[in-house]
Amino acid sequence: MRRPFEADPSALRDFHPVQTPLPALAQTLTQNYPPPPGTPCSRETFLALLCGIAVLRKTPGIPGPSEAGPNAFTTLPQCASEADVAACRTHLKTMFGITDKESLRDFCNREIRVHENYLDFESFWENRPAFALEELNEGGRAWFCRTRDFAAQFYPLLGRHGFLGWDISECMGHLRAAYACGLLQREELDDLAGFWLQQAATFENWTEYALSLVCGAFYWDFRHGADNAQVERDAALWMNLTGMLLSKESAWGSGLWYTPPGKQYAIPAADIRPLLCDWEGPAGCIASDRITVDGCRVGWCYRETPSENYPDSGWRFFAGDESPEYTNDPDHAGIYALNTICNSDPDILPLLRAPVGAAFCRDSKGVFRQERFTPPED
Repeated sequence: MRRPFEADPSALRDFHPVQTPLPALAQTLTQNYPPPPGTPCSRETFLALLCGIAVLRKTPGIPGPSEAGPNAFTTLPQCASEADVAACRTHLKTMFGITDKESLRDFCNREIRVHENYLDFESFWENRPAFALEELNEGGRAWFCRTRDFAAQFYPLLGRHGFLGWDISECMGHLRAAYACGLLQREELDDLAGFWLQQAATFENWTEYALSLVCGAFYWDFRHGADNAQVERDAALWMNLTGMLLSKESAWGSGLWYTPPGKQYAIPAADIRPLLCDWEGPAGCIASDRITVDGCRVGWCYRETPSENYPDSGWRFFAGDESPEYTNDPDHAGIYALNTICNSDPDILPLLRAPVGAAFCRDSKGVFRQERFTPPED
């Protein structure tokens, strides 16, 4: 199976992995469950499949696998009665404080997501720290280093995937329950699930996804107070659950996989690093496909008055060789975070704080020069 990232351990900084049996245990997933040939499936089916772990849990008001039948893992459930709706809503409110879309999003961001921790750790290992440790107090530094070193044991196994599988699985599980009992309408579900669909596209198969999921589960347990021994004891549960799903002819063992239609980007989402760490204000921008799809460097950019329709920085980026016809076709551009374009071309980082009205062109020596700028007509 393809490794998501290969790094020379000798080149890493602040890399002090604790030694536990957990990485070897997790790696048995790749040995015992080699991914079957992929079979395309619909977006709807894939949304349900991402919730596989949640299906195996008993949530009040939602039918379990034995009650739901053969489609339990490939369809999103609905509570069958008002009593089931009430039971599910009470469960979500009592256990997690989830009562609507905003409280659901807040809970997931606050209590579930840990992949951002991994990205911070990775920035130190790869000698591009996202912040200075000196910014933390003594207790904060000790906690950061302790959790960093626990996570480090999984880095050779996970690479860029990190703990993303855990974040997707747990957050989608809560979306599934909220949709089943009507706390989320279909439009709200699609709005929140769309992000996780994009993130899931960084994996190639369910075995990769499961590996990231279980390692994320181990880290989540540790971060929430379990010691190494307790994490190791609980690991059997996660291995059993993912093993059930990966088994031949089971939900993930079927090989069903969804590939979103659209552009194939030069830099996969999993490889986007947090390069723009101290930006304040709206971070949206527009960039040409020559940069994001074809992999060209930025050759021409300008900053205009930001749009009011989205969190816009006003920056527009082009390779510089686009024809007027190409530039005027909206299908040849997209809206991105500034950090994404910094990954495409880090040379733009020193330019970004230039005021509205600034424009830069890369000269024959590869150096950006400021130019006169005439705002484009609407």
